[in-house]
Amino acid sequence: MKILITGTTGSLGASLTRYFSNKGHEIIATGKQKNPPKELTNFARYICADITEEIKFPDSDLIIHTAAVSDDKASEADLFKANVTGTLNVINATKSCKKFIHISSSSVYVPSKNLLSEEMEGSKEKVKLSLYGKSKLLSEKILIENSKYQSCFILRPRALYGVGDKVILPRLLKLVKNNKLQYPGNMQIKVSMTHYKNIAHAVELCLNSDMKGIRTYNISDDETYILIEVIRLFTRNIYGKKLPENQIPLWIPKLMSFFKIGGITPLLIRSLTQDMTLDISKIKNELGYSPETNLQKSIKELTAWVEKIGGVSVINKASKKLAWEY
Repeated sequence: MKILITGTTGSLGASLTRYFSNKGHEIIATGKQKNPPKELTNFARYICADITEEIKFPDSDLIIHTAAVSDDKASEADLFKANVTGTLNVINATKSCKKFIHISSSSVYVPSKNLLSEEMEGSKEKVKLSLYGKSKLLSEKILIENSKYQSCFILRPRALYGVGDKVILPRLLKLVKNNKLQYPGNMQIKVSMTHYKNIAHAVELCLNSDMKGIRTYNISDDETYILIEVIRLFTRNIYGKKLPENQIPLWIPKLMSFFKIGGITPLLIRSLTQDMTLDISKIKNELGYSPETNLQKSIKELTAWVEKIGGVSVINKASKKLAWEY
């Protein structure tokens, strides 16, 4: 099958490119970088394309759209241009494709102590969606309104992680200061996370599905995690020891967020203090989704990758190259 994947210089796009290339599919990889990582070209034919502008793509059997701006410090205009206009441009970029898989986000939900099911997107409460969450919800709506595909799948993962991660892992490791783990509040919150292998499994189920129309699914590992235990597991394995801890009063980062100090945002505070767990029963029942791995099973592989690419100092730089250093 000929598969076109957008955002292939990002962590998820890179992971899916490797996964489906290794499965024997012909991959057309797209991204904004004029000179892609040389490792990428071992798996795919690369096309430089900025999805915020009108573009044309070669015909393909399937489009997997991962390209997006996910920086919660980005402006509303930049988020709309990349995530909403960009999605529309990708839709209009090909004529013959019959199936489209759109990678959305759990940020379309308001945090809740209850499991979040697919019909709970948006906000009717006082707590509003982040600008990023709004842009991803609008990207879903623009796809639904303009879909010309026989089959269309919208996937909503939460906190993607694994080899090549240049988002979640760098954020967590930045909590280590002077060889001490320092975190705000107690972080005893329940969270869903999604390993790259599990979302690849979900995408493959969509690829092989004969269902028509538009389907929306949450995607995550089977386990619900406690955030502070996740952080401890990451740091203990990557640093090779249990680090001393210092709990910072929550009012300090909240005040920093209010005055926009140190890059701390309201969305970051929310992600560190409020439960966010996904109900994945729908995709299990309809497509037979069965998560293949979890944090406990994959931590050794992730630790080995960090060591291979040069350790914590390399991760902390959150380089654009991380996705293709594996």
